[in-house]
Amino acid sequence: MISAIVHHGPVNESIDYYATVTGPSLDRKFFFEQNDDVRDPVIRYFGGGSELALRRDRVEFRGNGGLFSEYMFGSQFPVQDLLNAEAINRLVLFGGNYDRQKRELRFTSNFEGIETYENLFFNGNAVANYFFFIDDRRTSPNISVRQEATLKAVGRLLKRSRKVGDGKFLDLAHEMIESLGELDTTLFMVRLVHKAHQILYDACRDAYAPDRSLAEVSRVTQSTPELLGIDSYQRERIQIDVIYHHPDNQELIDEYKRVLAACAGSQIGPSERARLMRLRTLSLRNDVPLAIFDTLEEILLEETVADSQEPEYIQSTREVLGGFLLGKSINRRLMPADMVQLVENKQKAVLNRDATFEQVLLETGRLIDERSRGEEDFERLESFGELVTFFDRFDHTTTTINKLAFMDDAELSPEQIRSLIGNMHVFESLRRGLFQSLFIEPILSNEYTLAYGRRKLFALTIGLVSIDHNEASLNDVSQQILDINRQERAYFALYALARRRMANFYLELNTSEGRDTFRREIAEEMARDPELRDLKELINDKLLDEVITKIRLEAFYINQLLPRIAEEQDAQLRNDFLVNSGLDRFQIEELEEEYFELRAFPPQLLHSIQQKAG
Repeated sequence: MISAIVHHGPVNESIDYYATVTGPSLDRKFFFEQNDDVRDPVIRYFGGGSELALRRDRVEFRGNGGLFSEYMFGSQFPVQDLLNAEAINRLVLFGGNYDRQKRELRFTSNFEGIETYENLFFNGNAVANYFFFIDDRRTSPNISVRQEATLKAVGRLLKRSRKVGDGKFLDLAHEMIESLGELDTTLFMVRLVHKAHQILYDACRDAYAPDRSLAEVSRVTQSTPELLGIDSYQRERIQIDVIYHHPDNQELIDEYKRVLAACAGSQIGPSERARLMRLRTLSLRNDVPLAIFDTLEEILLEETVADSQEPEYIQSTREVLGGFLLGKSINRRLMPADMVQLVENKQKAVLNRDATFEQVLLETGRLIDERSRGEEDFERLESFGELVTFFDRFDHTTTTINKLAFMDDAELSPEQIRSLIGNMHVFESLRRGLFQSLFIEPILSNEYTLAYGRRKLFALTIGLVSIDHNEASLNDVSQQILDINRQERAYFALYALARRRMANFYLELNTSEGRDTFRREIAEEMARDPELRDLKELINDKLLDEVITKIRLEAFYINQLLPRIAEEQDAQLRNDFLVNSGLDRFQIEELEEEYFELRAFPPQLLHSIQQKAG
């Protein structure tokens, strides 16, 4: 027994039609006629008082039924459908009028009309649209009752079926007949296809799929002769729809909709905005036009974006970490650029003493832990764990190098240097020169870095490179830093001895005779000092001259410059001395505090001068 009849043919030069009549006893029913009049050809399907007439420029309809098509992402569509991931098709029933306040569909008495092909493919799908009606052998008392029964039976199917977009109209027709559950009902369905738009859609899909390149899509639309007649709006709709339907992109865009939906009616907070920005960033990597997201926000939002007062480094941190909280199908592995961004943000937060970075990190970890347990999704937990390990490397490296630069008597064991080498390789694998910019350059530019700390830092930097090139061993570098450290101990031991000897009286150092006397007296005390005796081989004339020079500079500052600086509040004079003298800043500040305290000067004055100089 025949259960379906399929027709196929051209409506005009641009449009083809595929028609199916599905139902029982089709061999005994008359439902079709065709008029080949050159001036006004028509293809007509009819039954049970309803009909569809396909003319060269339009579709004429009368009776029950309606039209439907797959939504195109490049077009506007209802908010409730936009937020419903299952509502993928547009459905319009003849005579239907939607009451927005009551959220229900009512039917008028007008069940006939005309739809031009131009409007059909402009307002509906650019490639394919469907018309249908039902012949129920006049069992329904009127068309309104028929329409309500149709909506109830097949409305959900037509809104959600992927067979609509896939063009599986015969399978869809059988599903509709089954859903109707009416023994003697016949379904009439016509699928109209715009041939040029279909060619363009297929060409764009084939061009985009290999590398997800918008440039390749644009090249296709500009270089295919038979597509030149397609207007720019339809081209853009088709391109955007192709991009949206790529599986990787579709999940990103749908996640964007979900975040917006969660904020509907309220302000978008920093965390939600960060997740939206993260989705935009991920989409750029897939060559997804940002106009898609702008369109979504125009549809769904009404001035709901909260102005953020957070610094840029916290905003971008929220953006990257927000990626861990996205949908399950989205790849949550961080790219090298993301890792670099986060570690640079962490460094800025440390410099600004801003605890917000750590708070955002902890909050993200808490949410990940909750979601991973609830959804049994451990990929994001694993990825986040890798990030935490990366930050541990950052903290360990920062602590080790800072101790070397800012603390007296700091050394590095071969194992500590081995750990630094491993961490250096991790950071350099993300971006060449990152280790230097994160850990070395900030310390070298820090005005409080100790003079001997700089020497040890230079030795470490050169040593790490030498180890990497097999030109030095771990023990070589450790020993070199140990030697500098012993020189530092010798210097400060000699300096302390000299300060005690001079008892804050520096005038004798201004003459050569006084300096010679000072050398002899220091040499005698060195022989009696156990600590200096152990460092005897390091104490030479060069080191002694260095100590004398430092003491003379301190004396000059305390006796000549500081009184003038205090009286005139000349912060620039102070700053010039600090820059050109080579003295450690923290030691100068200790001398200043002693000077102001002995003279009972207000500490606020010193603080003001130091702040201005900084």
